[in-house]
Amino acid sequence: MFVLYLDIGNSRIKWAYRAAGGQWCSGGCSEAELAGLKWPQSPERVVVSCVRSHPELQQQLQQRFAERLTWLSAPLPGYPHFVHCYSDSQRLGVDRWLAMLGAARHCCDDVLVIDAGTALTLDLLNKQHHHLGGWIVAGLQLAQRALFSQTERVNPYADEAESAGTLPGQDTLGCVSAGARRQALALVASVLADYPQHRVYICGGDGEWLVRELELTGMADVEIHHAPHLIFDGMESLCAGSFLL
Repeated sequence: MFVLYLDIGNSRIKWAYRAAGGQWCSGGCSEAELAGLKWPQSPERVVVSCVRSHPELQQQLQQRFAERLTWLSAPLPGYPHFVHCYSDSQRLGVDRWLAMLGAARHCCDDVLVIDAGTALTLDLLNKQHHHLGGWIVAGLQLAQRALFSQTERVNPYADEAESAGTLPGQDTLGCVSAGARRQALALVASVLADYPQHRVYICGGDGEWLVRELELTGMADVEIHHAPHLIFDGMESLCAGSFLL
């Protein structure tokens, strides 16, 4: 069965499907580009994860795929292989839930799931699939935008460039971008130090940078897995277990 997976985030739409050899084929697009994308064949099923209210896009996809469409905006009620720590499970972000399901599919140990996207989220899941809680802070770009929009004197200038690392910046934009990166790394490193027995899976748009920086700086003594398709792995596990029928 050809299944198309869509992850509608806060800033971009990601898509993926399994190629003939079993590997993920994936990419990203804007909402305007989605209608023009061509797939290798017509999807027999389309599974969508959406972290925000988007009735227009949901209606558009419903008209296009009809009964083939499954729209996920919150964790499935009563799903038997995940124990929530939230008193109201529907308040847990569906992207965080799916990423944890994806990590659980990769291993049977305690895991720390890090999604470095618009928000930087860190979640602990034990081997019994109990969610132990987590942390949410602004991601790299959001942290910078918050400073620029909420302060009067912290302003980027046209002749300045973002810092690619964490060394001290030498202009405002360099200082802000380096500060956001160092802040994110410090949070992740402190959590890794507190939970050294957890296997670490990192996804999200800034995930590759985060993995590389943790390895270069030697902040992590644990094995870190860059798993960019973690949310899609979670969706696929629901399909494999027939929980989306």
